[in-house]
Amino acid sequence: MLPHKPRILIVDDELGPREALRMILSDDYDVVAASNGNQAMENLSRLEFDLVILDIRMPDISGIDLLAEVRKKAPDTEVVMITAYASVDTATNALRLGALDYLIKPFDRHSVKEAVEKGLSRRSKTKTLKSKLDELELVNESLKAEAENAYNNIHKHYTETVRSLVTAIDAKDSYTKGHQERVAIYAMLLAVEVNLSVGEMSLLQQAAVLHDIGKIGVLENILRKKGPLTPEEFKLIKQHPVIGAGIISPVEFLKEAVPIVLHHHEKFDGTGYPRGLKGLHIPEGARIITIADAVDAMLTERPYAQAKTPSQVREQLLLCSGTQFDPRLVRIALKIDLPSRRIL
Repeated sequence: MLPHKPRILIVDDELGPREALRMILSDDYDVVAASNGNQAMENLSRLEFDLVILDIRMPDISGIDLLAEVRKKAPDTEVVMITAYASVDTATNALRLGALDYLIKPFDRHSVKEAVEKGLSRRSKTKTLKSKLDELELVNESLKAEAENAYNNIHKHYTETVRSLVTAIDAKDSYTKGHQERVAIYAMLLAVEVNLSVGEMSLLQQAAVLHDIGKIGVLENILRKKGPLTPEEFKLIKQHPVIGAGIISPVEFLKEAVPIVLHHHEKFDGTGYPRGLKGLHIPEGARIITIADAVDAMLTERPYAQAKTPSQVREQLLLCSGTQFDPRLVRIALKIDLPSRRIL
């Protein structure tokens, strides 16, 4: 198949210059001629042109107005203007509207060839660049799909890993069985009353499910001990928020949950652990989980303590308001109906 010849549209109301341009270019290019602006517009509506050679002065549509239409209908088509009355104003207007070059009447063969080759060269580069941009867009869409798929796989893997770790903790300590999920449920009830955003609630739920994950690093005999802990044993237990924060901190989409997991045993009066943070210096999510954690603990039968009734839990929340718990959150927690037994 023979290569496609570049197509050129010549627009000039004067027969002599129009035919001269046709003769110079017809051997090398597919040339279409128009004697006025309306003919030119008709040709532009049905054919694609690589280059338009356009006279500035015409009776029906001025060359400048026609140039604007060409740029609108075929923005990638290059335009060379021709005139016998070149001026700074017309040149400025033409260049501002996107004309590539000027031919001054009377023009010679060399000038015409040079202007046309310049225009077609830029047209070719534009088409090549556009083609590459289209290819890049396709590649980008493909990469976006791959990235989304990879993210979904990572998230699925993370969910499965977390579930396995929570199961492992439950296996080490019968008290914790279902505890993290129950804390997450009660924390969500609090979060709704606090008017947290959807994003903040999602983060809080993640942190609540993971808040005791650090117990995976605590000896089973300490976790399962039925009597009071020795100071040394309690010191080891107090490390579980630090261990938990260390477990989840390498996971990019859990980074915001790290401070909540780390500080869920801080107390409002500053006597908690591991950092002894006080008041509003404790992350709000951690202050919410502190209450949710305590509520579930009080509602649960434990080797060293009987389960409390909902009224007893409320009394304890009031008693520890301002010391262990954030008073504002206690007031909100007291509005929530508590189950007569563990949620799960």
